[in-house]
Amino acid sequence: MIALSSDPQPARIRSALEAGFAEYMVKTAQVMPSLLEAVNRLVGGKASAKEAGGRLIVFLSAKGGTGTSSLCANIATNIALYKPDKHVAVVDMVLPIGSIANIVGYQGDLNLVSMAEMPLETLTPDFFLNNLAGMPPWHFHLMAGSPDPESGNRLKIGSIPDIVNSMKTAYDYVLVDLGRSLSRISMPVIENADLIALIVNTDSSTLSLTKTVWEYLQYKGVEAASVYVILNRAAGLEGLTKAEAEKIISLEIKKSMPYQGSNFALANNQHLPFSQKYPDNTTVIIFREMAKEMAELADRHVRKN
Repeated sequence: MIALSSDPQPARIRSALEAGFAEYMVKTAQVMPSLLEAVNRLVGGKASAKEAGGRLIVFLSAKGGTGTSSLCANIATNIALYKPDKHVAVVDMVLPIGSIANIVGYQGDLNLVSMAEMPLETLTPDFFLNNLAGMPPWHFHLMAGSPDPESGNRLKIGSIPDIVNSMKTAYDYVLVDLGRSLSRISMPVIENADLIALIVNTDSSTLSLTKTVWEYLQYKGVEAASVYVILNRAAGLEGLTKAEAEKIISLEIKKSMPYQGSNFALANNQHLPFSQKYPDNTTVIIFREMAKEMAELADRHVRKN
């Protein structure tokens, strides 16, 4: 269902979307092309309007220092390059201090905390499309995380579901960096994700914690098919083998990131995607493969449901 109305008020738009409309369009002289595009997108060859909604991919680690934020940002870039006709957004929900803004070079004032303090009727899909900062080298829009611990402590967590739902309506792929957060704030996001990227390294303590996290996620109803495990060796070569890691966590590792020395740090310090800083590095191929596989797995999960 598509709502076509002369009423542009955010409260009316929000109530229509909450009632089940797939789109809300304000009547103008130029509305017809947008209306026809929406009709083709929503019903053209698709089983239901629900499939037109954005895919939600969360990035999670059981322990800090596994490179979750760097992987999230770089995979988001590669999904955007793999699907150039799609809109991609990244949400930094790492608490108490966000990390992706420093990686991509964002310096604005709009962030998760400031948005959560806004009236809910303001947080419409159009608001996010028009106000989230586009990061040109990275090819995605960013909702930056908390700028400092004090801000993180005052985050209005009740607004998080509305923010995530509106962003899923606005964007085709929404990637959420949770860091190592497993809490009442992050669990609703995890449980509604189309794909969970679980980042591990070969440190035995990290793997042991990952096993505990995976057992908890299973208890909450998460299936192995919804989990995409990435072994990140980029920071160091020491530790257990891939086979040993899989045995400990009882999950298949989908991709392994090779050792990169200081390359990731240099790319992050210059606020550049890894593929732009080191275009000839074989890791670029792995990023492309992961982006393709993860986007298709998220799409498949939506179709299955």
